[in-house]
Amino acid sequence: MGIDISRLRRQFGSHVALDDVNLTIAEGEFVAVLGPSGSGKTSLLRILAGLDHPDAGTVQRDGEDLLALDARRRGVGLVFQHYALFPHMTVAQNVAFGLRVRPWRQRPRATAIKARVQELLKRVELDGFAERYPAQLSGGQRQRVALARALATEPKLLLLDEPFGALDAQVRGNLRRWLREFHRSLGITTLFVTHDQDEALEMADRVVVMNRGRIEQIGTPEQIHRYPATPFASRFIARGQWLPGHLKDQTIHVLGRSWSLDQAGIDPSLAMAVHVRPEDIVPVTHQDKGWPAQLLSVRHVAGTVRVGLHVNGLDEPLDAVWTERDWLRHGVAVGEQIDVHFQTLTVFAEDSEGRIHARMDVHPPHATSPVTVGPWRRLEA
Repeated sequence: MGIDISRLRRQFGSHVALDDVNLTIAEGEFVAVLGPSGSGKTSLLRILAGLDHPDAGTVQRDGEDLLALDARRRGVGLVFQHYALFPHMTVAQNVAFGLRVRPWRQRPRATAIKARVQELLKRVELDGFAERYPAQLSGGQRQRVALARALATEPKLLLLDEPFGALDAQVRGNLRRWLREFHRSLGITTLFVTHDQDEALEMADRVVVMNRGRIEQIGTPEQIHRYPATPFASRFIARGQWLPGHLKDQTIHVLGRSWSLDQAGIDPSLAMAVHVRPEDIVPVTHQDKGWPAQLLSVRHVAGTVRVGLHVNGLDEPLDAVWTERDWLRHGVAVGEQIDVHFQTLTVFAEDSEGRIHARMDVHPPHATSPVTVGPWRRLEA
């Protein structure tokens, strides 16, 4: 069932946890809410679960006021980061718990509960584990038990609160793929809260980027990654790094170089923020007129080379990600000089209050090659 969230606000003293949040989740959609600690994502989840109440705003589910229902009547399944399994109960007893504590008139028969538990354990690939206790399971297995328990009552909305945060990297990666396929087989409306960019982009149909209680951007994983709408989204999702630059007379000026954009229509009073991604900083030969830089550090990680660079004209170092082939071809040691090229720059046009009006991708030229640009993507102020 679809969820419509409108103008949701939650404040704790002087701290605004949710500030005018608007979001629509389609029936059967898998939505990831992504943001750093304190961005408001868990406050949103707790309100949907009935564990907290907003100061203002509405939440509708197919025309029904979800906020008017207590937590037990909302049809919500909740999975926590730390499993919250009962250690003195077996796997089967944990999964059956939500059914067994229902009021007598709503409680299924014991045979029906047993059949439901067996069905769910088979779905989460834990049939044969019914009589084990949580302490006898791995972290990934315990998280699947927690998911089965949340699904036992046949919820209309599934809420996942950083469910992989307590797992090691390999188990987390395997469980991501498993949960995505599991969701496709169920088709249940799901809201997934995480601070892990890779997790959100890999799993979700759409990603909601939050910062300081507000939604910065909503879009598909590809849209969020390729076209971040704000400098925060660029830094947090695409790992964008700031470069000094300004726009004057439709000419972009960055680190001592300038190119005509040949595109009008942007208010010249708007300020400009320029970002570059680590993967868009590439080594070049001197003939290609790159930016001079000094190699500060080198780390070989999973088939890539992550380097730290001091680019002339910058106070802060830049991070770059190169292929092993590029690294071997240039053969530069730490402390030596190398020229680098910025393949793509993301340019944001913002007003004096920090509101973003437009963004554009700029591809600086190599040597005499012409500059290629945008176009400007206009955004709501």
